[in-house]
Parts: sequence; C-alpha cells; structure tokens
Amino acid sequence: PSKADETVRERVLLLLKDEPSIMATEVFRRARDWGYKGSRSAMSVLVKQVRPLPAKEPLVRFEGLPGEYAQFDFGEAWVRYRSGFREKIIFFAGRLKYSRYIHIELVANQRSETVVRSLIACLEAFGGSPKEWVFDNPRTIRLTRWGVEPVQLHPYLRDLVAEYRVIPTFCAPRSGNQKGSVENLVGFTKRSFLRARNFNDRADLETQLISWLRESNHERPCDATGVIPAVAIQDEVKWLSQRPVRVSAVDHPLRETATVTPMGTISYNGTPYFATARRIGAPATIFVRADTIEIVVGDGVESCTHVRVDGVHVVQRLPEQRQDMLAVIHGRRKLATFRRQCLLELGHEAWAFLSILVHTCPKGRWEVPCSELYDLLQVCGDDAMRTAFARCCAQKCYTVKAVTVALREVA
Repeated sequence: PSKADETVRERVLLLLKDEPSIMATEVFRRARDWGYKGSRSAMSVLVKQVRPLPAKEPLVRFEGLPGEYAQFDFGEAWVRYRSGFREKIIFFAGRLKYSRYIHIELVANQRSETVVRSLIACLEAFGGSPKEWVFDNPRTIRLTRWGVEPVQLHPYLRDLVAEYRVIPTFCAPRSGNQKGSVENLVGFTKRSFLRARNFNDRADLETQLISWLRESNHERPCDATGVIPAVAIQDEVKWLSQRPVRVSAVDHPLRETATVTPMGTISYNGTPYFATARRIGAPATIFVRADTIEIVVGDGVESCTHVRVDGVHVVQRLPEQRQDMLAVIHGRRKLATFRRQCLLELGHEAWAFLSILVHTCPKGRWEVPCSELYDLLQVCGDDAMRTAFARCCAQKCYTVKAVTVALREVA
C-alpha cells in the first residue's frame, strides 16, 4: 500500500513474527500510533501479504493395542420413512480401536445420563472395558472448558471412571483427526446404514440396526485391517475381562443427593417422590436407575423404591406410604384432605370423577365419600381405581356405590 513505507512494513513484519495470529484490525490500530496514514483495507492487504504461514505438522498414524482404548461420540441424521414421515435419529457410537468392533445405541438426547448408560451398553457389547476412554468434548460429561486444568468431569462420568479404573481422554475442539476411527464410525453409520437403507418406521430401523451391527462385526472384514472385528476382538478378551461390566446399563445407579421437603418428598427430573413422613428435612441419597428411583433417607434406616416417571409433577406414593403419612398427621380435616389428595394423585380419571362428586355429594361434604374411596384404593390398588373412575365417568355415575360396582366388574 502506498501509505505504508518501509519503516511501517518492517514493524508490521516484526509484530506478526511475535504475534502471528493477531488480527489485521489490531495491526491497523497500532500502526496509526506509528504514523501510518493509510486506510484500514490497505493495511489488511499488507497483513495478508506478509503474515507468515503456519507450519503444518505431519500427521502421525497410531494404532491401538489390544484392550488399550475405545472411542465414543454422538451422531445424528435425519431419516425419511416410507410413509414420508421424517425423524431425527440421535445415536451413540462406540468402537474398540484395535479390533474395530463397534456398537451403536439409538438415544433420545445427549444428556449426561444418556452418555453413561450408552457407554455401559457399549462395554456390554464389547465384553468388558479397555483401559482408556476417548471422548469428544460435550459439556454433558466435561464441565471445564478445553485448556482449563484440572479437568472436571461430570459426577456421573467421574463415578463410572472410578468404578472401572480407566483413563478418560478428551479430543481438542475442532480436531476431528484426533478422534480417529470413531469419527469415521459416525460418518460410516450415516452413509452405510441410516442414509443407505429404507425403513418402514422406528421399529423397523431398530430391527435393521441389529442385523447391520451383526454384519459389520461378525461377517464383513474391516476395510482398515482386513480382519473381521469379531475375530480380532479375541486378542482383546484377556484385557477386556479385567474390567468386566458388573451392572447393566439399565440397572446402573446414578447417585444424587436431596433434602426431604416439608411434604415428605424429594424431586428428580420434574417428579416428586414420597420419601418419608417421619424425617422431614433429613438428607437423602437418590439412586437413579433407568426404570426405578431408590431413596435412602439419612443413615439408611428408611428406604423405598419407586417406579421412575419423569416430568409428571404429581407425587408418587407407595400404598404403604399413604398409611405411614396418616399415622403422623392429626386433625379430622387434615386427615380427610390427605385422603382426597391421594385419590387425586391417581391422575386425570380421578380428577374427572372427584370434580363432579365434590359438587354433587349430599350437603356439599366430600369428606365421608372420599374416605370410603380411599379405603377402596388401599384394598384394590391404583390401576383398578383408575379403571373404575373411568367407567363411572363414562356412565355419568359419580357415587361411591358406582365405584364399588365398577371395581367388581374389573376384578
């Protein structure tokens, strides 16, 4: 540029040598202090001309040893079924580096719980765990940013790493070459399965995935090694068996802590679960499994296990817990209100029935019929009562007698 004399040019060269990644706008700002009179665009051209090119490091090829490590990552792709319906398929991919044995889990999301359960499912398919797990950098499993030391793992992954005595390793951001075979696996799954086949629906996709994994692992030699993965994995069995899968992906407990609320409940993932009526304010440990929630209150004297239901915002109680609650509360009105609340917690069938009963019962008093309905609930169970309420609503009969008749019919 005409306004950049040799002195300015030399100073720009020295600056870029010391700070090779400095932005052209910052060079322009500093050059104005040196007496540069040219335009910003002219300086940008100069910087582009004289900026030293970064030296490219040669790629180093490396192969894993038997049982040394596995790589894991998420992938996603849109699939169009034969009906025309489109669905985004999210999957978790795992591959043993040495044998190239692969496993794919279809998942609903990329949350921390999904990572842990999908990882264990991969280890179940592998027959055990290698000594090192290599990940991309999702925030669901690594809480600290790249470059921040020490690395802080999500508690779920931290506990799993300790349980299996493995080394977690993370790839640098935007460095697909560091992921090696798993990066290829994500692309391979999309090209060779999700985008190559036709599916009737989600169930058909899941069925075809099983057969595709069998072909990939047991029938077709790997392009990189020329060996069938199921044959190559025999060299890894000795090492994988040193870290066996002790608990399945479904039964693996994720540990959370909570405090028992004044209602006697703890909450997890949008759902309150009844814990205890006698130890309000006590600390509780929650063991979260795929299908159940186990609550241990305080030192473990009290514990209970609920069927897991996420995001329903209605208290989940066991039948025996209702009686425990009645044993510690006092006052006729309070007892009646609790019994009615237990009925309402059955769901929309109970809400529909009680909404009419409360407004039509004699003298407007609902306490006695709700007490009688509560006794039926304790004897017949939740499901039978829901069915009976639904039948009564369909017949427009809103009395305790009608519920009793309906319970006999569904028994």
